[in-house]
Amino acid sequence: MEMVHTINQTCTKGEGFEALEPLFHDEAVIIPPGFSTHAKGKEVCLKSYEDGCVQMTFEKLEASEERVDVYDSTAVASYKYDCIWDYKGKRFEDSGHEVLVCVKEDSDWKIAWRTLIPGQRQIEPNPTQETPASVVSDEVRQTCWSLMTLMPACYLTTMDADGFPHTTAMLNLCCAKDFPSLVGLHEEGKDSFTLYLSTSMQSDKMTRMQANPKVCVYFCDPGQFVGLMLGGEIEILTDQDLKNRLWQEGWTMYYPNGPEGPEYGVMRLVPSVAKGWNQNGPFELKIGEAS
Repeated sequence: MEMVHTINQTCTKGEGFEALEPLFHDEAVIIPPGFSTHAKGKEVCLKSYEDGCVQMTFEKLEASEERVDVYDSTAVASYKYDCIWDYKGKRFEDSGHEVLVCVKEDSDWKIAWRTLIPGQRQIEPNPTQETPASVVSDEVRQTCWSLMTLMPACYLTTMDADGFPHTTAMLNLCCAKDFPSLVGLHEEGKDSFTLYLSTSMQSDKMTRMQANPKVCVYFCDPGQFVGLMLGGEIEILTDQDLKNRLWQEGWTMYYPNGPEGPEYGVMRLVPSVAKGWNQNGPFELKIGEAS
């Protein structure tokens, strides 16, 4: 199909998207990988192409010969693509399939529906960036654990008395680089994704957790298209031995009276829910079970 060649050539150049307007049906729909949302309408679809492609620099975009099945005024076209591109300092490689559903208007074919079915995407980060490529893994569980141990911050969401959520950035005590002394402790709870956090006993978020222990903690690496949400009921710890084990040099700037002071608060989350997004689609993990 000539339209496939035209679209891919425009995407590679990163300009001239207005020329694609005649190829799309007025009510065209684009489904992104993962099928979690959709873009509807010709203008919205063209904008999604443009917004995505102008941020990319294509090294390669090759397409196999299309397979086209025609049913009266409807046609389904599919082909395999091989693509290499740069985006925000990272190099991506992907081989997958594109599927197009076209309808005939008068004598012209128009794209009415389109999606991509990506293969196993590979990502090579810019060597000047500190985030290692090991965030991306063939095993989703390992991907999540890598994410937890690499990111310097996580995001805690608590609920207030009126049912409104409050999200706060927290030091990620799982981060092996920032808290090497805690690696062994977190390894002990790796299978259950057990997570420890620390905050002042006088903080607003502590007050909210004491009233309602249902929370979630979110980890993400936008550059790798990976995110993980851990949800459950958080426990405010009183075990002094465990609090001492978590204590870090320099924390007297937060807790002036040291690890036994009344302001030093430690929480433990053994999540009952673990779900998120891994490059090409959503996932949900069964806590405590091997993948």
